[in-house]
Amino acid sequence: MDQRLFPAALLFLLTILYEIPNGSANPQKTVLEVGSRSQLFIEREVVFDARGVSFTFHPARKVSREPLLKPDQPCEGESVQLYGTVLYDADEKIFKMWYLGARSDYFSREVTFYATSRDGIRWDKRHRGTIESDNGKPHNAVADCLLASVMKDPHDPDPSRRYKMVCYQYDRGYCSMVSADGLHWRDTGPGTILPMSYVEDVITACWSDTHQRFMVFAKQCMPVMGRRRRTMWTSFSHDFAHWSEARPAIVADRRDDFGSRIRSEQVRPLLKYPDNPNVMRAEIYGMGAYAAESCLIGFPWIFTATLNVPNYGNQDGPMEVQFAVTRDLKEWQRPFRQPAIELDQPGRWDGGMLCTASYAFDHQDEVRLYYFGSSHTHGPVDQTERKHRTGIGLATWQKDRFVSADGPPGGATLTTVPLEFSGSRLELNANVKPQGKIVVELLDLSLRRLGHWPASQSVVGDDLRHVVKFGEVQDVSELAGKPLILRFHLVDAQLYAFAFRE
Repeated sequence: MDQRLFPAALLFLLTILYEIPNGSANPQKTVLEVGSRSQLFIEREVVFDARGVSFTFHPARKVSREPLLKPDQPCEGESVQLYGTVLYDADEKIFKMWYLGARSDYFSREVTFYATSRDGIRWDKRHRGTIESDNGKPHNAVADCLLASVMKDPHDPDPSRRYKMVCYQYDRGYCSMVSADGLHWRDTGPGTILPMSYVEDVITACWSDTHQRFMVFAKQCMPVMGRRRRTMWTSFSHDFAHWSEARPAIVADRRDDFGSRIRSEQVRPLLKYPDNPNVMRAEIYGMGAYAAESCLIGFPWIFTATLNVPNYGNQDGPMEVQFAVTRDLKEWQRPFRQPAIELDQPGRWDGGMLCTASYAFDHQDEVRLYYFGSSHTHGPVDQTERKHRTGIGLATWQKDRFVSADGPPGGATLTTVPLEFSGSRLELNANVKPQGKIVVELLDLSLRRLGHWPASQSVVGDDLRHVVKFGEVQDVSELAGKPLILRFHLVDAQLYAFAFRE
């Protein structure tokens, strides 16, 4: 080999190794391919320039101040938790819930129960359980496991695998199961799905149509800034049989730690011990998810440890639900560190600790995220205080309305990166105030307006699907597959998302 070529070859090899630490690389791109998928503003990948624009985070709306489901059956014990799943079965037109009960005379450890609902608000627990109870009495429990992340898979040709579950079992760790009806479960194999050196007790899972894969989010402890902390790891599968190596995804950082004292003050009446500044820290306890059209949204459970409780073997502190987002399932962003679902006042049933169902889902024109709430923080609880102090609630957003790009009355402009789309019309998810408007321009790569395309007619009003017209033309299909840039002129308006639709 010519020695003059050796340094260049070595540099090339080192570059490849650096770019592909996990055996695969993200391809270089200069145009964002959006297809006909809705583009959100939770992260800024779609934004090239924003002048005068403010980005506003919108927490969910709680459907009720009271829990929709609470422990009212003897088989459930003294608490219920949504360490589980709610889904809408479109075939049967019914909501289904797999949730966790406490120890009782029926079961010596927590097991998964089942309930259904016609409207997702009023729940029916009158189902015959499918596992054997300790006392032989009837119940509605269907699986001897915790954290039942259940998915109905209409594409599996084997009807006995129509329902799929990722869960945690005390004796085994992180496991997977399948079922024909969601009530009678069998293991997919004798071992665990994630060969981790140390298995924690929280795992959630979902299916993403956008990414065409199953994904799990597993809690693991690892060193973070000088302490072992709970973190979120991810693993993926295309067939629910072979899973990728689990890797860290979301880890607490300095910004999380700096919010610890603020979060602890919000629940101060519930904390029975003084804070220990040498212990206080933030950790990622678990996570729900929502498969949006262009990205995956995470709902990490942020646990604020205030101290190690004496003689308890665990920490006290509140837990809240925040936001995370990724497009490629590798790089996660957390631009907003605010609650996605707000804790209620101390003393309320959801005033001390929140966590979510394994995933949120679309129903009609809203995103539904069911959640577990507790009136207590993470520390020990007097048995006399536990009755009816936990429950399951529902939080919702209008479709895609998580974050808005806001223009003031004086106006602002938002310019996108170069886009390639498919479809025939541009739709905006926007709320325009009575004296406001949104005007859209189609630009070329030099940021000049495209040829014969005028600025759009003013978009006004509040609609999830404003159709944009350029002059009298709304068909933009001749531009599909070609790089173009959008410029939004926002006057007293909130733009939540845009999409080129078929």
